[in-house]
Amino acid sequence: MANNNNGKFFLKGKKAVSEIEQFEDLIRKNPDDDRAYVRLAELYARAGRETKAIETYEKVAVIFEKKGFLNKAKAVLKQALMLNPEHGKINVLLADYDKQSGLVKDAAMRYNTAVTYYVKIGNKMAAINILRKMLELYPGNLTITVKLANMLIAEGMNHDAEQLLVPLAESLKNTDKVNEYVSVLKLLYTATGSDSEIGKTLVNFYLKKGSYSNALVVLQKLVIDNPDTIEFLEKLAFVFDKLGETQKLIAIYKQMAVVYSKHKNYSERDEMYRRILELDPDDREALLILNENAKLRDIISDKIKVSSGDLRKDDLVIDVDPSAKNAGKPHKVTIRSVVKEARSFLAYKLFDKAVEKIKSAEGWENSDDAYDVLIEASIEQGKIDEAGELLISLIDLKVSEGKIEDARNLLSDAEDMLGSGDARIEARRQQLAEHENDFSDPESGADGGVFSGIPDVSEGAEEQPAEAGAMEAEADLSSVLSMPEESPEKASFDESAEPPQERLDELEFYISIEDFVSATQLLEELIESYPNSAFLKDIKAAISDKKGE
Repeated sequence: MANNNNGKFFLKGKKAVSEIEQFEDLIRKNPDDDRAYVRLAELYARAGRETKAIETYEKVAVIFEKKGFLNKAKAVLKQALMLNPEHGKINVLLADYDKQSGLVKDAAMRYNTAVTYYVKIGNKMAAINILRKMLELYPGNLTITVKLANMLIAEGMNHDAEQLLVPLAESLKNTDKVNEYVSVLKLLYTATGSDSEIGKTLVNFYLKKGSYSNALVVLQKLVIDNPDTIEFLEKLAFVFDKLGETQKLIAIYKQMAVVYSKHKNYSERDEMYRRILELDPDDREALLILNENAKLRDIISDKIKVSSGDLRKDDLVIDVDPSAKNAGKPHKVTIRSVVKEARSFLAYKLFDKAVEKIKSAEGWENSDDAYDVLIEASIEQGKIDEAGELLISLIDLKVSEGKIEDARNLLSDAEDMLGSGDARIEARRQQLAEHENDFSDPESGADGGVFSGIPDVSEGAEEQPAEAGAMEAEADLSSVLSMPEESPEKASFDESAEPPQERLDELEFYISIEDFVSATQLLEELIESYPNSAFLKDIKAAISDKKGE
């Protein structure tokens, strides 16, 4: 048998075979021939067959280790790493041998390389197992423990993460490593499923540092999970006060008032409403609870004076007396009240509930405010395409209402969101161009922005965020009375046929405190006394539709 210049072995009477094939045959005959493995791995490497070379070095390393030649095993693994320094399995095997040799730092370095490799290829469980090996080398190490806990939580292994983090948190407690302690607590809070005691500790740290935004994130979760816990509500109120969120602060005060009422602690409840009046002297709910009837009636009277030009029948709310014959029939819910409650859900980042609340209301497709809530909820949830589709629908609504300037402003927002090349954008742009000379926009110059956070309540609406269990805010006359549309020849208005303003004040007062039985009774009396009233005829028709009479 001889070797020629082409690296081929010629066996007498047989076909030529390569040197690689010869050593593969030798190994098949003698699986423990470590020298044959080493030579074969070298041949694979020269031939550019990197994967086969590394696999062969790994096999011979195991053979050397079994024979007690640990240094030889490490030597051939280092040859494999020269081909691929980041190879996960080889680094782990070599780290295991370094650990046996007492080379702890070398082992940790190679384990860390392997962790990076397995994270990169997406094998998180392999990375977790290697981090456990590293933690055996350095028990209680903060960096390794936090990294391992993060991976465990990401894989849904919260119980394992909790077992790691609890002793670490205890070791950091009452030390000067405050930042490290807070980092561990944050992970532990997630691993335990938002344990309220851990959350409370976190909040106290954030408040002490003046980190109100971080405190708010934890407090909102605590309040959602524990809506009747005054301690959490007080802290949330404190944060809203510091952040200058007045309307949200009022909402929290109202929620606290509800909790105090449940426990019949009326003095504390009244204190909450006094705080509300300090922030908003015209808050009707607070005025009613504190028996400020004179002030409340003044507000109602003022609202009547400014609302006579903008009255809508579909805002009428008629509740049903549970003791009456119509008890159990659904009562009409206005878009305005639904939007108010949905905005409260947005404030607590309950986006699905906000969407569900809006879409439960009949006719929401014709409400600008309803679209505002749905668009914001979609954006907050990262559903940009869905938000864009809603914005397109809102543009179509504006066009149908003849509000071309508003539609044009919204189209600019939609273009930023969906891109100028979107076919829907181009179609609406052409549509608006066609309307350019045909329609005048009655609300030209109005602000068309809908993406500036939680939508503001329109000026004069005096709406407050609705909290669970809290009283609904007032219904002003514009949501109760509706002026009938008359043709020009019937536009004359007989003031003598109308009830006096004081009686209308009284009617709205009953509605504002949700005493709909008294409101209905007074309405019937007025209709009897003023049978030719244009106001009352229209209201009577609305009530008849509502009650099915």
